[in-house]
Order: sequence, then C-alpha cells, then structure tokens
Amino acid sequence: MSPSEPETGARSGSGPRARSRPGVWPRLPAVEIDRRALTRGSLYGLAVIAPVSIGVEVLDAVDVLSRGPVVFVPALAILGAFVLAGFQAARAARGSPYTHGALAGLASFTAWLTLRMATHLVFGERLLGKEGDTTFTVVLTVATVALLSMSGGILGGLLGGRDDAGGPA
Repeated sequence: MSPSEPETGARSGSGPRARSRPGVWPRLPAVEIDRRALTRGSLYGLAVIAPVSIGVEVLDAVDVLSRGPVVFVPALAILGAFVLAGFQAARAARGSPYTHGALAGLASFTAWLTLRMATHLVFGERLLGKEGDTTFTVVLTVATVALLSMSGGILGGLLGGRDDAGGPA
C-alpha cells in the first residue's frame, strides 16, 4: 500500500480515524432491549420460582430438606425456572436471544429476591440468610445465584432463539 492510499482498516482492524486519534475506540452496534419480552420472561420464571420457594419453606419447617439429596430437587426446579425465563424472553424478542435470556433470568431472580425480602421485613425476620450467616456469606450467595440465573437465562435464550427450521437464530 502506498502512503497516498487511505487505510481501510483491514490490517489494523480499527479504521483510519482510530489510527489518527489514539485512544478512541470504534463504536459498537447497540443492542435493543425489548422490555415486553423481558417482562414476559421474568414473569414466567417468577411463576415457577415462587411456588418452589414456598414449598422449600414448608419442607424446611418440617425438616425434610436436611435429609440427603432432597435439597437438589428445588435447586434444579429453580434453575429450570431461569431457563424458562430466558426461553420465553428469547421467543418474544426480535433479536439478541442471549442478552434477553440473561436479563430475563436475572430479572426473575431480582423480582423473587425483592418479594422475599419484603415478606421477611413484614414478619420482622432477618432480610437475607439464616441466623449465624455472615454478611460475606449472604453477598456471596446472592452473587452466585445471580450468576446462575443469568447462565440459566442464556441457556434458555439458546433454546428459544432457534428458528422454526431448527437452526440457530
């Protein structure tokens, strides 16, 4: 390439303007978020999480969950709720199934957590965690479940983002 030809960005990957202005990154395309799709997905997820959560409270009160692998059944049901939230959001959205799936899973978890904290506040109980849990344990648990909700939502987005022909969207 001669010095008089403008650089097309094929070699540098950032175009001629970024080369003349160091530290300036090219603009990335924006992702449009469909709020109706997110609402739909998060409500589907919440519709599964709420009854499972109530069931866990009942089973915990009669001390069933402390006996062996029974505790994994509600955990799998809640993970399935996050997948369902992502699936429904991806089906309702026009594009970006993974983004909509992750956000719908996170929104369903956030809605459940808000309802859970509100009920604990009304009954005068500790907002999060059990007696003896440190703040670090509670924060770590919430962050872990938030990441799991987004992961389940992405998996649901993968499943919901497929077109009718069976291929990826």
